[in-house]
Amino acid sequence: MRKYRAIVAAVLATAPIVGVTAQPAQAVQPATAKTWSSLMFTALNGSPEIVKLRAMLPALRHAVVTRKVAIGQATTAQSAAQVAVTTATSTNLKARHAYAMATAARKAAKTPAERRRQKAALQQRSTELDRSVVALRTAQTGLRNATARLAAANDAWHAATVAVRNAEQKVAAGGGFNPAVAAQAAKLAAQVVTDTRPGFTTGDTTQVYGITVNKTIAYTFQRMIDDAAKAGVPMSGGGFRTRDQQIKLRVTNGCPDIWTAPASSCRVPTAIPGRSLHEIGLAIDMTYGGRTIPNHDSVAYKWLAANAGRYGFVNLPSEPWHWSITGS
Repeated sequence: MRKYRAIVAAVLATAPIVGVTAQPAQAVQPATAKTWSSLMFTALNGSPEIVKLRAMLPALRHAVVTRKVAIGQATTAQSAAQVAVTTATSTNLKARHAYAMATAARKAAKTPAERRRQKAALQQRSTELDRSVVALRTAQTGLRNATARLAAANDAWHAATVAVRNAEQKVAAGGGFNPAVAAQAAKLAAQVVTDTRPGFTTGDTTQVYGITVNKTIAYTFQRMIDDAAKAGVPMSGGGFRTRDQQIKLRVTNGCPDIWTAPASSCRVPTAIPGRSLHEIGLAIDMTYGGRTIPNHDSVAYKWLAANAGRYGFVNLPSEPWHWSITGS
């Protein structure tokens, strides 16, 4: 055992260990990686139009509620305007009757004093009649305006309802998972790895619930974790690790040779340093209940096997816990 440790120590001392140098967060993402991310976003969410419509839906639905309230207010206003017209019409009829009676009384007056008194009464009734006519016309105008506002409110509510219905239909038709687009991303996965590896820095990584992953897969990985949790299968995992960590892991896992022994020769399969997708943040060792997914019968593995492809992740069959964009 001491001899083995000495050999390992010698290898670590002489081997060309390449560490990952920290870089600013604004690292350049390869074009293929950007395309993969864009395709997967579209596969999960739909086209840019669908994404925009989905974002607009809450406001559109709120507009329907607001327009419904406006209809209630306009209905109340119209009812009040109708009452005003009814009242003004009654007042006008009474004023007309009073004016007619005053006109008849003036004609029937016999003496100058009575004629003067009936003339004054007729003038008063004439003034009252004029006022009632103005009040009636004002009330009628108010009713027409209130009716027009109610019609406009109904039209606005109808338009808002149609907008919501159309948006919901478009989102339902084009906003679900699109396997064809996901397949396009899958075809690019190997090239993404090839293009990412040469220029990779830690600036290309980000945190998703405490798990360090490449920014290329951050969105889809978070969606997968969120959706799994909603399905009652909360998971976590280990993502990015440095070259030094990969070397140490090879030692820990008893690989016969750090640089040349195949992964399958280790007690726990462990990729040769420089070949692991963990080193560029494009692979995650998934955990469930605080433990690495142990086998293909695990609840977590079964969920991933059924769903991970939707998010761009493929399993390495020999390692039920290991998921990456290429399955390697």
